[in-house]
Amino acid sequence: MRREHLLGLLILSQAAVARAEDAAHRADRLRTEQLNRRALAATERRDVGNAKVRRSNADAMDDYQRKLAAWRKRYDACLDGDYSACDR
Repeated sequence: MRREHLLGLLILSQAAVARAEDAAHRADRLRTEQLNRRALAATERRDVGNAKVRRSNADAMDDYQRKLAAWRKRYDACLDGDYSACDR
């Protein structure tokens, strides 16, 4: 009978340790999830800011290309003898 009691206590103590480890593991998992959510939020804020900069740069490049095309047109006209185009 003593062996059975000892075996029962051993099983119960192992179950209690397993539950404690599960609780610690759960706490770690929840903390990791929280950190991941914060990191995702920071990444999304960064990406929104970068998108604004990229959009601004694209708009500036489009404006530059329009001005360059107009300049080339005037330059070609000047070379072709339209001297009024050379004044700009």
